[in-house]
Amino acid sequence: MRGFNSSFVGAGANPQTWRSSEPFAAAYADYASEAVELPQTSEAAAPPPKPHFDATPFKRLSAEEIATDIDVLASDTPSDLQRKRRSFARLNHPDRTPSEWRDAATTRMKIANQLIDEALRKAVAKQA
Repeated sequence: MRGFNSSFVGAGANPQTWRSSEPFAAAYADYASEAVELPQTSEAAAPPPKPHFDATPFKRLSAEEIATDIDVLASDTPSDLQRKRRSFARLNHPDRTPSEWRDAATTRMKIANQLIDEALRKAVAKQA
């Protein structure tokens, strides 16, 4: 059985028998040499508070406003532009925004990528 690890051996015909859970731990707790305290599950645990979301940038959807937010300069090198792209995406990516602002975030990312791609073309042409 070369190439198989120990988890393969434990996978029986009925995989549900191999799941670890509180009932499983309780069945073996009396075999422990000292008292074992089982984890307490609290159904009433409050979810962590949501961080404050500032929607102000997502109201700025024109190319001029987004260009101002990115701060693309004629003197930027390709590595500067890539850094600005990542920084902008970290703050504006649709996957990181609440669902009600996702369309605006998508629009901002599309415009920002177009602006940065154009600036990259100019920066590469200037270097050549």
